[in-house]
Amino acid sequence: MCLTAPAAAASDGICASAGLRATRVQAEARIDHDDRTYSKVFSTVTLTVPMSWTYADELLLSKDSDAYRKAMRCLARGSMSGLDTRWEEWRSAEPEVTPTADPTGVRTSRDEWLRVRLVAHAWVDQEGSFPVGPWTLDVGKAHWTLRLTPPAALKSAWWEQVTVDPGGPGALSAAADGVAPDGDTAPGTGATAPRAGTDKGRSVLVWPSDTAVGAPAVAVRVEPSWPRSFSAQDDSSPYAAFDAAGGLLWTVALVLTLWYALKVLPRHGVPDPVEQRAVANLRGWSLALLVVSVVVRGPEIYLGAIGAFGGDASEEWDAQAVHAPWAWLTSAVAGAVLLYFARVPRRLALTGGVLGAGAVVPAVLWAVGGLDPGRFVRPGSPGGWTVAAVVVAGVCSFALPLLGGAAAVRRLLVDGGLRPNRRARPRPWPLIGGVLAVVAVIGVCYLVASERDWNRASWLSPHMGAPDYGVWHRSDLRNNLLWFTPNARWWWFAMLWVPTGLAVLAVLRSRVAGTAADSLARRGPQGADRLLLLLLFPVMAAMDLGVYTASGAFVWCWFFLYLVALASVLRLTRGRAVAARPLDRSGEPLGTALSASHRAGLLDRARRHRELHAQLRRLDQGQPDEGTSRRDLETRLRRLHRWRTAAGRPDRLPSGVSVVDAVLALGPCRTWWENGVKAARLTQPIALPLSAGLVWTNQLRGEALTGTLYDRLGLPDVLTQLVLWQVGYAAAGFLFGALWQELPGRRGPVKAIPLALAYAAPIGVFALGNWGLGEEQTALAFGAMAMLLVLTLTGLMMDLETFRGEHPYWRGRLSLLRSVYQMRYMSVQLAWVLAQAAAVVTVLQYLADNGGMPPQFGGGGR
Repeated sequence: MCLTAPAAAASDGICASAGLRATRVQAEARIDHDDRTYSKVFSTVTLTVPMSWTYADELLLSKDSDAYRKAMRCLARGSMSGLDTRWEEWRSAEPEVTPTADPTGVRTSRDEWLRVRLVAHAWVDQEGSFPVGPWTLDVGKAHWTLRLTPPAALKSAWWEQVTVDPGGPGALSAAADGVAPDGDTAPGTGATAPRAGTDKGRSVLVWPSDTAVGAPAVAVRVEPSWPRSFSAQDDSSPYAAFDAAGGLLWTVALVLTLWYALKVLPRHGVPDPVEQRAVANLRGWSLALLVVSVVVRGPEIYLGAIGAFGGDASEEWDAQAVHAPWAWLTSAVAGAVLLYFARVPRRLALTGGVLGAGAVVPAVLWAVGGLDPGRFVRPGSPGGWTVAAVVVAGVCSFALPLLGGAAAVRRLLVDGGLRPNRRARPRPWPLIGGVLAVVAVIGVCYLVASERDWNRASWLSPHMGAPDYGVWHRSDLRNNLLWFTPNARWWWFAMLWVPTGLAVLAVLRSRVAGTAADSLARRGPQGADRLLLLLLFPVMAAMDLGVYTASGAFVWCWFFLYLVALASVLRLTRGRAVAARPLDRSGEPLGTALSASHRAGLLDRARRHRELHAQLRRLDQGQPDEGTSRRDLETRLRRLHRWRTAAGRPDRLPSGVSVVDAVLALGPCRTWWENGVKAARLTQPIALPLSAGLVWTNQLRGEALTGTLYDRLGLPDVLTQLVLWQVGYAAAGFLFGALWQELPGRRGPVKAIPLALAYAAPIGVFALGNWGLGEEQTALAFGAMAMLLVLTLTGLMMDLETFRGEHPYWRGRLSLLRSVYQMRYMSVQLAWVLAQAAAVVTVLQYLADNGGMPPQFGGGGR
């Protein structure tokens, strides 16, 4: 949206432009296409302004004064009357105003000239024309044209040098329009026309001028690479439709996989009530998720197909407003579906009905009454009741899905036995109060970001005594109110993977069966249960990947890529686990003859094994224990390796496997589910600083902070992403613990490697695509290394938990760990952990700042 009121041209009487003829101007434009999704245009203008100019003194006033804005606007925009907003232009820094010497060298006083430096940038994220500094960029489908459009007050100034860096692959053409290319004098100036050239070997275009001939009408035509061209059309048809369809296909792929798993899920002879409820909940939730996704994504696909927000339509911000009220209806339907799945009690159902009515009634009245949303956002006074209806519809349409989602999560937790049900009839008020608190926080942050964005776009408009300013300010506020639901709904919609994972976890928990006597080979999930377990990887643990050229058309591919990566790694390493190693005589896998019932005996034998090894080390160091000999110690160690097959026949542990390795293969808990829960809990304190590092890298570092501050939901999303990263690490930890007995390696840190490889492989594929398309790689390497470090440290803690009964007998955990791993393994494991930590710190320190991404404002409004 570009809220621009009619403004008079900057004339001699308004900006006193006659006093600016002696001003020296140097203008530079640079288009950066490399290592980013959207090309970025940088503008730097340096002016040397004489103090004799009428408004020069006002440049030294406070930046919040209208006098300062008036003087700065003459230099930057050339007009002082009316309102002028530039939504696409961003200030890279505040204007710098410093005294300087006479540029002619005649005088040396620093009190008669001012040096003003203006820096701005813009992202090429849509088609059309938009200004950035004294430049205008015309973005077409295949070609872009950068034109110098100086402020009217500076057209007669001395433009000493104009520089354009078109970036790779260079400019198609470059010329000063209206100037003879052979160097003849420009008409009406009597001066030699500037030429295009290079500057000190740089691949830039330079128009120097030795005389005051005015501003050259520079025009540079660029043909960007196809990825940058596609990114600039991401809101246009059909690219916007493909983007929305990709997200829907991800959900469809997940739901179809869940339905297949439920279809082949074996039934127990005696139905268990908890299992029946968990399976029914998963089936119901998968259907609810599909319906909600179609309801939310379907209109987005349609609007993208008709190009409602791209191309020429991007300038018709008031015409786009007609699409906003539909989000009230779709959000209300989505919330009703979630509440229906949750089977809420009467009071919550009544509350949901009130919220649904508050969302639907205003939309219906607008449709039936013929009210015009475009008129609502245009300057004027739509009436207090109309504004109140929009506020009520926005709040209710946002609160209803939140209420339904929270109730659905509670049902999945309680019915699946993931959380104890402390009350037969849960009280609804805590849930309602929590939802209202979230709505209040989101609403306040939304309005604060909207106000901050308005101040940014209108920073040079007069505030005091300018009636247009207040009128358009209120218009922008109404515009943001109207688009609250279309923008804010993506916040809750993006978190629907959490209840999906909970539904899968509930089914897995309800189907944990067996006794302590069951062997390792029979303890883990099999068949459809195993498929459900592996589904947790792409649903809860995986990074959000697959967006190329600002389009999510192929994000659904990464669902299968993560699933296949984990299944392939487990299949390739299946025979390398300790439990899969053959017994020394019979060749029977150890897992068939090892069960949780052996834990107590194994722990005792493992302690004796470590004590005997300690005695051998002392013997080798010349410190023999009284009455012991090497032969006796070796004989006792060999006896500890005796074992029995599943049928009870005498045998020996596999070659190279000690009793310590055997007890570590069991893990710290009795069942695979308990191992998974234990590992998930252990990840949380370990992962917290790494989650904070990822949030800092993606949202708070460099210009990413700008996007966070101006994004309507940027500040709430910081805390949300921190929590979601922790949830993802907990899911990865659960998988690590649940698959503990299948992973290769005798120590926990080694077991972490296959799972980390499965996590990193899709990231590597995505990074390879980014490299080929010339897009940014922000946090990809850091994310992969962070997962490896978290799992490695969790593996260490799991090994310690296996011997937690010995904690009171050691001075600390490090002493126990040294005893369990023994000296030669201990040094290797610590070196491995330290190397990972150093790699994470190094990557975090040298992450390239790609200038962030343009703040996303959802479906429209601008």
